[in-house]
Amino acid sequence: MDILSKQAYDDSWQALDLQLSLIEQRAGLAAALSALHEHQLQTGFIRDELKELRRFRFPHPNRPECFFSAQYNPARARRFRGAGIAQRAEPERAINSGCFLCGDNIWWQQHGTETGYRLRAVNNRYTAWMNPFPLVVGHAVLASREHIPQHWHSAGGPNLKELISDLIDIAALLPGWLNFYNGVGAGASIPYHLHLHAIPRADLYDKMPLEIAARNALGGNEDRIADTKTRGYPLSFAHWQGDPDSVRQQALAWAGEWLTGPGAEDDASANIIATQTGAKLDLYFVPRHQRRSRAEGLAGIVGGFEALGEIVCSSAQELENLESGRIDYFTVERMLKQVSVAL
Repeated sequence: MDILSKQAYDDSWQALDLQLSLIEQRAGLAAALSALHEHQLQTGFIRDELKELRRFRFPHPNRPECFFSAQYNPARARRFRGAGIAQRAEPERAINSGCFLCGDNIWWQQHGTETGYRLRAVNNRYTAWMNPFPLVVGHAVLASREHIPQHWHSAGGPNLKELISDLIDIAALLPGWLNFYNGVGAGASIPYHLHLHAIPRADLYDKMPLEIAARNALGGNEDRIADTKTRGYPLSFAHWQGDPDSVRQQALAWAGEWLTGPGAEDDASANIIATQTGAKLDLYFVPRHQRRSRAEGLAGIVGGFEALGEIVCSSAQELENLESGRIDYFTVERMLKQVSVAL
């Protein structure tokens, strides 16, 4: 396959960008990302429409309203190799060692088939790309336009407070979606380029186990703004619920204090999750440790989707364990406890 010339690629990008911008103005960012997904199907960049995905649900034997789940998603095993066509570029063509999330590399790595959408909101900091190894159909990666590392302690890395604020803004643009940040050692497969995940909430994901645990902790008090002492879940987490401005104010104040304590450690990491329903925002902060990234019995790294309560399995052995019943509610609970750290 011939590589689309850079000029032709740029012209195609600009035409699509204008089209998606008009869709966003008319129908919102979710509609624009849906159109981007359809475009990437047509170009052939997206080759995995999750036809092999199988989902398993594990209710608690005595409390069926509580559950964990798992998905068998064999394509996820390939994500660490990237989606690029196996081709070694000339040294002068590769930018930032061939980073998979830098636009100047994506042009030649994908032979011009992959195109993104520059988000004008959120201070024009991110470009949306379709994930070639999605967790659900329409899974987008929001990568920083600037090549900066994923971890806030890395030289040139993001400011943690700005990162939280960006997730809150993105959640407002994508109501109902699950939006999250995976820290280094907490699910990030590309630690050298800042990126977030935005996932449309399919019917099967109406409420995730983490959300149910947080709701139960509120005890029916839907007006509570913050709850940073949540119990009853295998992962420690902080939770704020309320109008976005109030959540932002309290969460950023909390994060500032956390950064002077546990968050000051070089190996401190986190999963941060934001989702908005109507005028109500839910923000979750799951502290993690970079050297506690894996759980026994799970081939992949525990990331934000696992923190929400669904483990992602990709190997034949894991499928056998799922089908045979060797993985159940308590198995997943133990997996999550193995990577949990105190707030």
